[in-house]
Amino acid sequence: MVAGRTIPAADVERALFAAPGAAEVTRLSAVETVRARILLSIEHALLSPGSRLPRTELIAAGLEVSAITARRALESLVADGVLVRRPGRGGGTFVADAPPRLHDASVSAYRADGQAIHRLIDQRSLMESAIAHAAALRATPEQCDELDALILQSQRAADWMEHHVPDARFHHLVAEMSGLPEVPSYLSGYEALIKYFVPYPQERLEGGRDEHRALVAAFRAHDPIAAVAVTRAHVDALRREMFLALEP
Repeated sequence: MVAGRTIPAADVERALFAAPGAAEVTRLSAVETVRARILLSIEHALLSPGSRLPRTELIAAGLEVSAITARRALESLVADGVLVRRPGRGGGTFVADAPPRLHDASVSAYRADGQAIHRLIDQRSLMESAIAHAAALRATPEQCDELDALILQSQRAADWMEHHVPDARFHHLVAEMSGLPEVPSYLSGYEALIKYFVPYPQERLEGGRDEHRALVAAFRAHDPIAAVAVTRAHVDALRREMFLALEP
């Protein structure tokens, strides 16, 4: 809010992510972003040769695109020999046994956005800490129960794509619990950073769930100091875990 005026969400997004240093990814089509995220997961051995991909609908939900977009991206990767289709019982879409290393422009765009990614992590750390502090003071038992249910849903997910839906809802609910007027700006930054996430093996997500459990415990105890400490550790882990920090 400036001088009693609410700033439109579109203006907030431009202020956060526009030039100088505009993100390369904003210039990609939705199909290209799906290609890049799957290719980066394969390059970093997060999706291993021969592994089966989830159903197209789950990929679409996990990467927050339409089913048509996800299908087109998968078809393009099949055409490039990165993925293969196998018919019949036990069939589906699989990473090729020896996927070619493509010099893909969409992957290059993701790699070019290193500074934008670190800036988004900084913004998320600051804003999410304030949100966690406020949420700890306002949390109700019913809200904490809902957060616990989302953690359990994430734990039961078969893969990252399925996990992402309750995980994103968890962060949105915490933001809503805070009651802060800056929540729309926070969500713009959160969603911009999500576009750089690549699918991870489910077993590598348990540490994040442990932090979510600790956050809910802090909310139940109405302990804002503990909530902020957990939040900072949770967000700071992104500096080590996002694709830029991984060895190909």
